[in-house]
Amino acid sequence: MPVAPSIALFQAGTLSLRRCKVNAFFEKKEIFMRPSINLIAPGLATLLFLSGAWIPAAETDQGRELYLKYCSSCHGTDGRGSGPVSPFLTIKVPDLTLLRKNNKGLYPFDRVMSSIDGSRAVRGHGDREMPVWGEVFEKEARESDSGKYPRLTSLLKVQAIAEYVSTLQR
Repeated sequence: MPVAPSIALFQAGTLSLRRCKVNAFFEKKEIFMRPSINLIAPGLATLLFLSGAWIPAAETDQGRELYLKYCSSCHGTDGRGSGPVSPFLTIKVPDLTLLRKNNKGLYPFDRVMSSIDGSRAVRGHGDREMPVWGEVFEKEARESDSGKYPRLTSLLKVQAIAEYVSTLQR
């Protein structure tokens, strides 16, 4: 018959430690947990990462390079829609620096990614017959030396561009 666990709380600095003694079916176990650090830190890190408030410099540099190579011809180096190709397009190129402002103060990360990879139709990117960046990135990955994981490589490039665009917000 299982015995209910006994819990003792201790204070060690600012972290609270919990020690649980469990006696179930003649088996004794002691478990030490740090609930405050184990539960709060990963959530906080995830929140900072997804909000775009913290992006490692290397990823931002890669995103900038990819943005300049694939996006700046239409959207401009500053993201305001003033690229060298934009005057020749029939549709006005959107100002990417206003995405957060136009979305109630939240950067629409998932919408930006789906616009880049082609899972969301964007009028200026043409119909489904026109190649979209997700497909282009996958094809490049297949043709590269390694050729491994083309879908993952494509998604990582799209993510890097979307993260860079988040740094352009004003």
